[in-house]
Amino acid sequence: MIDTASLRRLLLTAAVLFLVASGVTLLAGSVPLAGGLLLGFFLGAAPFASWAWIAARGLRSTRARALAVALLAAKLALYAGALYLFVTRNRVNPIGVLAGVTGVVAIVSIGALLGPAPAKEAA
Repeated sequence: MIDTASLRRLLLTAAVLFLVASGVTLLAGSVPLAGGLLLGFFLGAAPFASWAWIAARGLRSTRARALAVALLAAKLALYAGALYLFVTRNRVNPIGVLAGVTGVVAIVSIGALLGPAPAKEAA
C-alpha cells in the first residue's frame, strides 16, 4: 500500500502536469478541452485523496465506517453533478475529462509501482 506522503507527492505532481497541460491547451485556443483536463484531474484525484483520508483514520469503529459510507455517497453525488453540469451541457470536452482521469490514475499507479519500497518493520 502506498503511504500518505508518496500519495501527496504523486497527486501534487499530477496537479502540476495538468495545470501546465491545461494552460498550454488554453493558449492554443481550446477552452472546453482545457476545462475538461482540469475537471478530469479533480475527478481522478478525488478517490485517491479520499482513500488517504479514510486509511489514516482506519475502519475499526462503527463511526469511521459510517463516515466512509457518507464520503462515498458525497463523492458519487459530486461525480454525477460535475458530469451533468459540465459534460452533458457541453461546457467541457468529454475527451479532456477522459484524458484527465486516465492521466491521474496512470501517474499515481506508475508512481506507486516505481516508487521506493516501503521499509519493513523489525521483528
